[in-house]
Amino acid sequence: MEDNPDITLGPLKIWISGRQFPDSNEYWDANWLSGRAICEGAGSHVQVSGAFMHLRELKKWKEDLETFRQTLKGAVELPTMEPALKVKIEGQKAATGHLDCEVSITGEHLSECHRFSFTTDQSYLPGLLSQLASVLREYPIKHEER
Repeated sequence: MEDNPDITLGPLKIWISGRQFPDSNEYWDANWLSGRAICEGAGSHVQVSGAFMHLRELKKWKEDLETFRQTLKGAVELPTMEPALKVKIEGQKAATGHLDCEVSITGEHLSECHRFSFTTDQSYLPGLLSQLASVLREYPIKHEER
């Protein structure tokens, strides 16, 4: 049986396996995370693995989600530098508390493009924020950016 994912948003599941360069003393190298992400839909399953997320990106996403949660207006994105995984959460025009989500995930961005669209509810944001906080506690940002 597989361990529970570290981060979950609808059909997107992300497992963090550790730092790509755990002994690095340089901000950029020290804060890349290795892991695996899977997104599944009706009849499809896309998986990526490797170092595709930087701790700065997760911290920014958490901060943006905390602000977004207050009004549910506009959109918030996981600001990834690597093309393997992109996530966008957008508040619906009507005040329903539902959120439109889009996940773009690919193992090979030069020849593939996979997009999953789904709706979730604002009640899942606290759990997502808690998961992000947990990852950031387990892997604190090393050697702040200069």
